[in-house]
Amino acid sequence: MRWEMPLSAVRRLARELHRALSNQERPNAPRARQDLDLLAWGREFLPDHFTQPPSAMHQWLSDQLHALREPHRQSGVKLNVIGPRGGAKSTVGTLAYVLRAACEGWEPYIWIVSDTRQQAQIHLENIKSELIGNRRLAEAYPESCGRGPRWRNSAIELPNGIAIEAFGTGQRIRGRRRRAHRPTLIVCDDVQNDSHIASALQRESTDRWFHGTLLKAGTHATHILNLATALHRDALAMQLLATPGWQSKLFRAIEKWPDHDDLWQEWEDLYCEAELPDATEKARAFYEKHQAEMDHGAELLWPEVEDLYRLMAMRVESGRTAFEREKQGSPVDPDRCEWPESYFEPHIWFDEWPSHLVLRTLALDPSKGGDAARGDYSAFVMLGVDANGLLYVEADLARRPTPQMVTDGVAICQRFRPTVFGVESNQWQELLADEFLAEFRRQGLLDLRPAGINNTTNKQMRIRRLGPYLSQRRLRFRRQSASTNLLVDQLRDFPGGAHDDGPDALEMALRLAESDWQSRHQPDDGLGDHLHVG
Repeated sequence: MRWEMPLSAVRRLARELHRALSNQERPNAPRARQDLDLLAWGREFLPDHFTQPPSAMHQWLSDQLHALREPHRQSGVKLNVIGPRGGAKSTVGTLAYVLRAACEGWEPYIWIVSDTRQQAQIHLENIKSELIGNRRLAEAYPESCGRGPRWRNSAIELPNGIAIEAFGTGQRIRGRRRRAHRPTLIVCDDVQNDSHIASALQRESTDRWFHGTLLKAGTHATHILNLATALHRDALAMQLLATPGWQSKLFRAIEKWPDHDDLWQEWEDLYCEAELPDATEKARAFYEKHQAEMDHGAELLWPEVEDLYRLMAMRVESGRTAFEREKQGSPVDPDRCEWPESYFEPHIWFDEWPSHLVLRTLALDPSKGGDAARGDYSAFVMLGVDANGLLYVEADLARRPTPQMVTDGVAICQRFRPTVFGVESNQWQELLADEFLAEFRRQGLLDLRPAGINNTTNKQMRIRRLGPYLSQRRLRFRRQSASTNLLVDQLRDFPGGAHDDGPDALEMALRLAESDWQSRHQPDDGLGDHLHVG
């Protein structure tokens, strides 16, 4: 009886034999190259892509990715990098690292995810081109390079058995495996696009898919790398900056602005002078004449590729909003915001509550109305007023069920000791005040009763009442409080942000302060005028 080995088994045996012989003939390759960091590896095998000295972002990313290969590591690492558009994040993370991990066999099953499947396939196509046409790579990794047994637009298998697949945001990926493996490395490269800037619905849809589907596709050992540009303050990458379990870093094209704003303003006036046919040449001559002064104090992320002059010209040509979003990681659109950025300069922050406050109020926006599907925050805002009419603010914003809301509210009352505590009582929320009252009685806080606030005025009109306090620099927000920072961000983005629970609660806390002060009938101090909004 004659036994025949299946053709697939023959091919697999041939690959294993070829790999063993290759390693015997070349004992220093590729093992010796495994000691190279990713940037050195890129310069050796992808010289056309690594032509310039690396930026601080490239070095940080290289160091973090190199650490993923530690043999004793038992759990996956989640990396989140926000960097300037055009800063070669994809070259380092999506091309070089994926290619090396596949050629050296660290990651059996790799996913590349982008905002569309077509964009992810473009990244995969770049990898395929190197596997087929890169002579240096083929000489170092003959068992990995060349056309593999599976070679499609969205999925490939290398000759060494490593699989790489490409997916778009929102695609159905649940339960996918490659032989015994769930994905061991997931590289997310711009999973949100420019349309997410204006669409809170799209941002929230991507967020749900990312956390609810993509992160559950792997195992506890799956490594995840997210590469992004800061499209919006509520964008996924911006949220991951403050998400526990993620190692995040934000890099700006201009890390520190030049000292001489006045000279750059003169330069910009020349550069934008439409009536001068040679405006750009005159602006360049002005810069060269004053270059030492105009460059002084500036610190750049990647000066070898984007020098200061090029960046400042880009800032004028693309507009400051786009530049801040795409190059500086600061996605603010002043044209869509109620208040200018000057209202939110460093003067707004304070560290510790003043010891002597004239009054204290606390307001709660439960955000459990008809639009609860949006996953809004329940927002507690503490407001204290001093004798000079300055208003001090601290917030506690979280997504929490009603019992937790009551528990947290009572704890805040015990700590802050407000004179008045107001709860929005619109719709069914009037029942919440009764729950607070019962809990106060149980805790022995008999001197504090929650007051229902029935809002009849449009929410945006109410929040706009905060404008005079911001413009007069009378609002102060407690530093180093994540919830208070979120409240300030919501104020910055108003009315275009996805959430306004914090500003809504702040307006109610201010209204409680005005009402409480007026009830005391002490106009001689003048504080009633301080609090009045015309």
